[in-house]
Amino acid sequence: MKICIVGAGSFGTAIASQLASNKLNDLILFSRNEDQVLEINESNSNVKYYPNIILNKNIKATSDRSQIAKADVVFIAIPSVEIKNIVNVEPFFSDKALIVNLSKGIFDGGETIVEYLNKNSKSNNNIITMKGGTFAEEMMNNSPSLFTLGFNTIEQYHTIKRIIDGTNVYIDYTSDIRGVELLSVLKNIYAIFIGITDAKYNAANTRFMLLTKAFSEIRLLLVALGGNQDTLFLSAGYGDVGLTSLNDLSRNRTLGLLIGKGFYNPEYLSNTVVLEGVNAIKMIYKLRPKSIKDRTPLLNKLFSFFENKEQNITIDFEALISKQLKVVLTYGTFDLLHYGHLEILRRCKSLGDKLIVGLSSDEFNKVKGKACVIPFDKRKEFLESLEYVDMVIPENDWNQKVKDIKNNNVDLFVMGNDWENKFDDLKEYCEVIYLERTKGISTTKLKSILEQ
Repeated sequence: MKICIVGAGSFGTAIASQLASNKLNDLILFSRNEDQVLEINESNSNVKYYPNIILNKNIKATSDRSQIAKADVVFIAIPSVEIKNIVNVEPFFSDKALIVNLSKGIFDGGETIVEYLNKNSKSNNNIITMKGGTFAEEMMNNSPSLFTLGFNTIEQYHTIKRIIDGTNVYIDYTSDIRGVELLSVLKNIYAIFIGITDAKYNAANTRFMLLTKAFSEIRLLLVALGGNQDTLFLSAGYGDVGLTSLNDLSRNRTLGLLIGKGFYNPEYLSNTVVLEGVNAIKMIYKLRPKSIKDRTPLLNKLFSFFENKEQNITIDFEALISKQLKVVLTYGTFDLLHYGHLEILRRCKSLGDKLIVGLSSDEFNKVKGKACVIPFDKRKEFLESLEYVDMVIPENDWNQKVKDIKNNNVDLFVMGNDWENKFDDLKEYCEVIYLERTKGISTTKLKSILEQ
């Protein structure tokens, strides 16, 4: 299998070093730097990044772009800011090649690197991602290292398994490619905050208090931005957050340490590492739905610090940690439970800590002139089996909503936007939000199909 790694920096060289130990891999390392290519080929070294290491002799380098188009598998290991400049896709890749993104970053509007490549290539959905709690220096020292593989097909998974066979690279896996890509950005933001915490307090209790809060915010943002919360428990999540937040080899943690010690100066924004971290904070802050703004105090604090070009940061633990349980209430019939229902319930739960669903009773449906395929008891059972739903209560009449809000200490009332402004009178008792319905599916549409 012919493999090309695009990028001969610290990470590209490290992954090449690992993959070269599998003698079945026909490996080539691409670099635009002619001197670097010559050094790798003639001296088996890359002194700019690894001055005291002799590279595996199976690693060969090239600056010939045509070699990339000949590869069966292409690993992208270049800075995210270079993706659009260097990887102008055609004729960069063969349309049959499996492309593996190792680069970490996100573009304006929340577009991930994989999504950008899919949009701008004839890849036939053959672009995957591989991220995890791994430092390049550790891989060069042959330390066993775990990545998360985000993939589409079983063939892609087996291809990567063959490539890493006999190396010290291991994988866990998920089909949540977007989630893996998002976590590679989110973990850097919170590594900065943990660095600040350690610099200011140097206390294990305080560190893990803030780390616990960081994981809570990352989960919330991951789901809100389109990822799967289960991905947080893989190497791309738990592993990479822990590695980046707690190890001094982490550049973003180091930035946090500088801020916490009072050595940070806004003029440091000219530094690439600082700029990448700040840009990530600003981008996620703006991408984040406004409805969860009050539930991301750590992100809010970092955004305010950099936006206001402060030099010192204060941590108000009461404001950052203490929060009141937020109860969300919604109503519906939920007949013929479908994806649209699941999606709106997921979004409702992401807005708070506890989701209560008011479910139309069979008697109330008769009053409304609505016929249900599934009886109340079964609809209730379906809803209660969902991880998003914490409680189901019967809806027996139109006028019970105020009573339900008061009895359950509801903070947020949510309905679909087809009910826009219809429940504004409830704003006297709690916050009211109307969510956009899932397009392309409805219970009415399903019933009409079943009747055909």
